[in-house]
Amino acid sequence: MITIEDALRIAIEAHEGQKDLDGNPVILHPLTVGLAGHNREEIVAGLLHDVVEDTDFSFEELLKRGVDESIVDALRLLTHSKDIPYNEYVEHIAQSGNDVAIHVKYNDLCHNLKRGRAGGHWKIVSKHEKALAIIEPLVQKCDI
Repeated sequence: MITIEDALRIAIEAHEGQKDLDGNPVILHPLTVGLAGHNREEIVAGLLHDVVEDTDFSFEELLKRGVDESIVDALRLLTHSKDIPYNEYVEHIAQSGNDVAIHVKYNDLCHNLKRGRAGGHWKIVSKHEKALAIIEPLVQKCDI
């Protein structure tokens, strides 16, 4: 069973040197999403939610590093394949019944909306508002 500290180390290693749209270190986003989690699984999945999608890490590598299979299952749901429309991807998470994936996606969307609004990225804000409307009925209000 992976610790939160181990997940943090993996996230830092994976996102080393990456910058977001506003020039900030990418690691700040998974840190924020992870900190919004309500239990170890949500925190670990939040820290790692973009690792496979945005880096060279694979699900197999995460398993080898000790990430719980149940968390990797949530990460599989959370990893968006570019050949699937975004809202279809979010609907799949919502319909999955995977509480960890649903809560992490909710926290991810809340933080993405906050960043998008602050940076004036209105096209991204619109996309995430539509996605939030799908996920929000399944969880509590934003903690971020």
